[in-house]
Amino acid sequence: MVAPKALYPLGLALMLLCSCGAPAPESYAPPLQRRLPPGPEPRPVGAVVSMSDQDADAHILRDVSPAAEGSAWRWTFQRPELRFWLESKARQKLVVHFAIAADTFKVTGPVTVSFLVNGRLLGKQACPSPGDYHFEKATPAEWLRTDDFTVVAAEADKLWTSPVDGARLGFILSRMGFVR
Repeated sequence: MVAPKALYPLGLALMLLCSCGAPAPESYAPPLQRRLPPGPEPRPVGAVVSMSDQDADAHILRDVSPAAEGSAWRWTFQRPELRFWLESKARQKLVVHFAIAADTFKVTGPVTVSFLVNGRLLGKQACPSPGDYHFEKATPAEWLRTDDFTVVAAEADKLWTSPVDGARLGFILSRMGFVR
């Protein structure tokens, strides 16, 4: 009879032999590492947007129709808000291209549109007749943000209400943003 202590090296050798038969797991090279080009990190939105731009939806926060009409403009509702990323606060002007539709004007009459930057009233545009309008005004640097989004809101003092579905329309928005 073999002594139990004498079996230990034999058992250990058998275990090692059995474990060597399994294939090693496949190995893969680490993925190629890429660096961003030097300069500021790309921002999700820019300083100005046309409603026909592919990234227009990224600027819109609320109360703008989800699809461009005729590929160049969108209806606004109660209080449209858009966001913009500015690289500088210096000499920025808010520029808005919009229109008052003839069919809505027949019901609302003259409309006044107020423009707010980060909650502060920048100015108002009187619209005494239907047609195209252009609002442009220098914006105080202290109202703007370069570390976060700058939010612009617009409010028409009168909205047109659809007799069919109750939709409330403001004005037609073509372009909005900041220019220097």
